[in-house]
Amino acid sequence: MKNTTILCVDDEPGVLEAYRKILQNDRGEESDVKNRLSARRRRVSGEKESELTGPDSCSEAPCFNVLTASSGEEAVDIVRRELDLGRQIAVGFFDMLMPGGIDGQETIARIRELDNQILCAVVTAYTDRSTMQIGKVFDRQEDWLYFNKPFTMGELSQSALHLVSAWNRRRNEEALVSRLEMMQNSLMGILDFVHDLNKIPPMILDHLLEGTLCHFLRLLDAEDGFVRLNDGEQKATMIGAGRFKGISADKLINMSSQWGLVEDAVMVRKPIVVEHMAAIPLQVGTLVQGVLFVQQEGPFLQDPKLLEMFASQAVNMIQNSQIYQELHSTNIYLSTTLDELQQTAGRLSRSEELREQYEKLTYYDVLTGLPNRRYLEVFFKQLLSRSFRQRNSMACLMMDLDHFKMINDSYGHPVGDRFLRELGGILNEYRRGHDFVCRYGGEEFTLLLENISAEDALIIGERIRRTVEAYTFNGDGQPVKATISMGIAVLKPTAVTTTAEIIEKADQALYEAKKKGRNCCVLAAEQ
Repeated sequence: MKNTTILCVDDEPGVLEAYRKILQNDRGEESDVKNRLSARRRRVSGEKESELTGPDSCSEAPCFNVLTASSGEEAVDIVRRELDLGRQIAVGFFDMLMPGGIDGQETIARIRELDNQILCAVVTAYTDRSTMQIGKVFDRQEDWLYFNKPFTMGELSQSALHLVSAWNRRRNEEALVSRLEMMQNSLMGILDFVHDLNKIPPMILDHLLEGTLCHFLRLLDAEDGFVRLNDGEQKATMIGAGRFKGISADKLINMSSQWGLVEDAVMVRKPIVVEHMAAIPLQVGTLVQGVLFVQQEGPFLQDPKLLEMFASQAVNMIQNSQIYQELHSTNIYLSTTLDELQQTAGRLSRSEELREQYEKLTYYDVLTGLPNRRYLEVFFKQLLSRSFRQRNSMACLMMDLDHFKMINDSYGHPVGDRFLRELGGILNEYRRGHDFVCRYGGEEFTLLLENISAEDALIIGERIRRTVEAYTFNGDGQPVKATISMGIAVLKPTAVTTTAEIIEKADQALYEAKKKGRNCCVLAAEQ
């Protein structure tokens, strides 16, 4: 609503009466007004009758709400009283020279300490204050204007209209900025709402609804509200806060004003705001799944579009929760079925056939953690196929821990197992990117080297042999030395053979190494 309140301050009753008649659009006798203004001016400046302003040319003046004060002190009290009542004065007209009390400049200064939004007009026939001195009272020069007495009806009316319009325009601009800030904060609140609710386990629908309501009330700076979600078959889930906490769906129906607003929002499928209450439908397409309701002390200032945006995000969360619950139920069913199948498989695994199938799936050696012989058979075929396709040479290194039976007999099988694990670790350090190392069986190990010549394969074999020879094994607290024998078979890309043949050649070379006295490497003839 436009504020048209003007405060007129002058120590002359006749001038105050002139203000009232002109600004309240009380036409009266124009000559009386002019005579009073002229008499005032003659007393102050000594001007003659002939020098007074002629008839006013303004045919009609706007109407304002006029308050008058005959002194600066009274004017300050009026402003203070109006502010206590929650009302602002838009414009003040001030005489500068008011004997017996504070002058116009001091009056303006005190009033603007109470309300610095008031716009002022200095209207005087005489003052000992310069316009520069008066202007220091104001934050901005456009907050005030100055004109002399006597004034015409048109001058006063237009000045009042200009200042009142400026005051209301500023308040509208401030309200617009405030509304934009509120929208920005509301949008940030919606983003926070989505972020926070994503942390809530989606299967807990009650917690999700409670979180939705909490963020909704926080967004609107309210405490009282509820969310009602239709469960189908005329059932409803209710979550309330504030005065609606613990309320049931049946009790809500008996609350005529709140329930009526809820029904109206569901019917029109749009947010409805009535004074201090708002109802926002939660809908997917044309299907309304529920409603958010909030009640606050003062009127709603939020944009309905923001409420729709919030409701849309809430619906997405609720839908995700419902889908999650369906998936969770399905998962429970499948888990139960899987348990039953596993129990059945456990019973059937006692048969020899299933036991053999299970063994085929076991590709790693339990003791060393390396791949076992079954894994070697699978990987070797892939490596052989890739070598033929890329026309690369490859090598198979078969090695055996020398005198392993003696180690077991001397130190016990636990120490022998530790020897095998440590040897597996040494071999694994020599494995390159696509190479393969495994425990072939017992104390035998196999290393497959991809894209390598016979000379390089022999060099790597010798490095491994020397590393093992220099390594000190832990013989149950005693340092123990050990060696390995190694057979190496290299396959050129032009040769055609099988994995079994390559392993056989490497194994024959290993046998030759043992015949030579062990702790050596033998390279089989190339194919």
